[in-house]
Amino acid sequence: LNDTAAKVVMTLMFVARLARHDILRAVCGLSQYLTKWDRLCDQKLHRLMRYLQHTSEYSQVGFIGDATEHLQIGLYSDADFAGDKESMRSTTGTFLAIAGPKTFFPICAISKRHTAVSHSTVEAEMVSLDAGILMHSIPMLDPWELILGRRVKVEVYEDNQATTKIA
Repeated sequence: LNDTAAKVVMTLMFVARLARHDILRAVCGLSQYLTKWDRLCDQKLHRLMRYLQHTSEYSQVGFIGDATEHLQIGLYSDADFAGDKESMRSTTGTFLAIAGPKTFFPICAISKRHTAVSHSTVEAEMVSLDAGILMHSIPMLDPWELILGRRVKVEVYEDNQATTKIA
């Protein structure tokens, strides 16, 4: 790995966390290979840079149109089942936003490979939901309760019906 590619990947990690959540998974996937970079990684980085070049007009938008009493925290959680072809591990994706009837303001997002192999889609979704609650929702409760001056409700959005019933 040359220094230029490492600097590009590190810069992309910063961009992905702050402004382009759509590239989080790709950047995290590339960052796993910083110590074992090969020609395939060069190709993946090139493809990612081309994607960014062609989607440069995309921007993350947040809007606030409600009074503070109508605002709540929205946690969106998802996982892919065995998405990493080499290790067969799943990847967690969570997204946290302040939401209301006329409000949607992104706060943070993560994309993280699971530490163990999941045995089912529901298990992968449960790991993802747990990560979203522990890493996003709980740490955000106190600051937002202080900012809004009241208890804040966290609304969880999960696309897997079995996971929703278990949770």
